[in-house]
Amino acid sequence: MCSLSNNLESIKRPNLFVVGQTRSGTTSFKEELNQHPEIFFYYPKSWQTPNGPFGFESSFKNYEEFLEEFRGVKEKRVGIKGGDYLSCPWSAERIKKFSPNAKIIMILRNPVDVMYSLHASMLYREAFEDIEDFEEALKMEKVRKKENSVTPMKYHPWLLYRETVRYPQQVKRYFEHFGEKNVKAIIFDEYIKDKSAILRDTLNFLDVDEDFEIKHVNTNAGRKYRSRTIHSAVMTNKFGVRGILRNIPGSAKIYRKINNSEFKRKPLEPSLRKSLQDDLKKEIDELSLMLKKDLSYWYKN
Repeated sequence: MCSLSNNLESIKRPNLFVVGQTRSGTTSFKEELNQHPEIFFYYPKSWQTPNGPFGFESSFKNYEEFLEEFRGVKEKRVGIKGGDYLSCPWSAERIKKFSPNAKIIMILRNPVDVMYSLHASMLYREAFEDIEDFEEALKMEKVRKKENSVTPMKYHPWLLYRETVRYPQQVKRYFEHFGEKNVKAIIFDEYIKDKSAILRDTLNFLDVDEDFEIKHVNTNAGRKYRSRTIHSAVMTNKFGVRGILRNIPGSAKIYRKINNSEFKRKPLEPSLRKSLQDDLKKEIDELSLMLKKDLSYWYKN
């Protein structure tokens, strides 16, 4: 699957993968690492999504087409960020076959917060979700999962909110494929509390100059479309709209200015938060053991 023609062998293939979690600061983290002179991060062309042939979907026909994106890249670390590479069951195996010696980085956020934030993103940014009430959307997960087993991708995988945050099995896949020493799991709360320390430690993990000063970045604030009709047409490529925009340089940024505005959601209902925390307690404790880090505050606060 990953054998390449001779004219592609000279291209330096990606050796750094930021695999998620979605809605956990990975976009800001990528922007920060990309400032380093020894690190290059791949940026998809306008409206091209997702990043590379490793997750649930791909804009690329094969690995050869994808690898062409890196022709001429010389940096020591060549990176890709894929928000679904943590939750996608086959991503770790595909990445291992493509880049056996890769370094893996993941940012893990309180799973309850991830689910609530992801629901807002799918509802107001991606237009894949049509159930506004978070609790009702959660109740639909079993139905959606069953229908996806019959018709794959009928529902976007991120609409399976509970499945998206099954951290122990997700982290285990990367540990097994790459070894724990090549996988760096960053806790979102620690990243937010002291970005400088986390970034310095990450540069050390990547074996690049850790004294390089990185400016902190904050991206991907909550956003909401102004017109759902227009947004749905663009995101689902109705009438070929997205395909047309993909060929117009800078169109994605222009569209966001026209039809998106920043949005701050009200806090999650305490009783629902407590119910989700109780449901997740066993998995959080399992993750704590795997990472040798006490994460019990995720279900106590």
